[in-house]
Amino acid sequence: MNILSNHNISNSLKINSKCKFFIEINEVTQFENLYKFVNEQKLPVLVLGEGTNIVPKDYFEGIVIKPIFNKVQYNTNDSTVSVGSSVNWHSFVKEMIKNKIYGFENLSLIPGSVGASPIQNIGAYGQEVSNLIARVDCFDYVNNKFLSLSNSDCNFSYRKSSLKDKPYIIFNIDFITNGFKSLNLEYESIQNYIKDNNINLSSISLNRASEIIVDIRNSILPDPIQVPNVGSFFKNPTINKNEINTSKFNLEDLIIWHHDSDTVKVGAARLIQLVKNDLENFNNVSIYSNHALVLVSNGKATQREILSFANNIKDVINETFNISLDIEPTVIN
Repeated sequence: MNILSNHNISNSLKINSKCKFFIEINEVTQFENLYKFVNEQKLPVLVLGEGTNIVPKDYFEGIVIKPIFNKVQYNTNDSTVSVGSSVNWHSFVKEMIKNKIYGFENLSLIPGSVGASPIQNIGAYGQEVSNLIARVDCFDYVNNKFLSLSNSDCNFSYRKSSLKDKPYIIFNIDFITNGFKSLNLEYESIQNYIKDNNINLSSISLNRASEIIVDIRNSILPDPIQVPNVGSFFKNPTINKNEINTSKFNLEDLIIWHHDSDTVKVGAARLIQLVKNDLENFNNVSIYSNHALVLVSNGKATQREILSFANNIKDVINETFNISLDIEPTVIN
């Protein structure tokens, strides 16, 4: 176990951020020593994947732990595949497609590592990773014990799980390989792509479905390598329809999905589009031109500036619609 001091925290927002201690773990046998170090230091801990869903501060007075577990192992006895937490998510999706395993294709090109996927229950185009997970293996660095959590143990919901606020280091996830037998092409943007490109539905293979998702994502979302961002910055809020303030805009101006008998889910991107002219201007952070849910940096923005802009958006949305927006990425304090 190698401990580094004043090390950079890699992040897709390109915030110049450092931490007091940085530790890479690549063997489960190292967790015992890690527990001792964490217990001795009594500092806050951040478990880091690829840094694609965090908003770090300039200096984190704590311990950053980066698990490095890269195995991919097929388990024929229970139709699962065991995947190390540091495997790149899209690389894993391509591996599944190569092996004709359905269910992962709609999650193509989501940035980040496999280990980060269950924490906020990543999802896109009608699919969520919670539908694919059998088990999550992790280490509790506060109580010095290993845990093997079932799908139900994780309490998955929209962009959320019970893993998020726990002192867990995920090092392996078992995914179901026989849960889906066909493509899911029902999402509106997928249907529009198929129609606009005159694609015959019956001709769409598993690989072609993934390519369609990649094309759609590339058309609306910036590459974080080229344009610093963390993808969607806000969650789509769920609210009682009767509580929405319609004094400035009609309900027809919004994008609304019925959630249950009392509540609806509202498209946050549309809300931001409608109030865009009322927002403050910031020097180093702005709304991405192709997708209002994405905040982009010019590489010079600090956490403070990014959060100031995000809070300005939240305040204007709340004042205009009586709707509260929640930030999707993890803010490191």
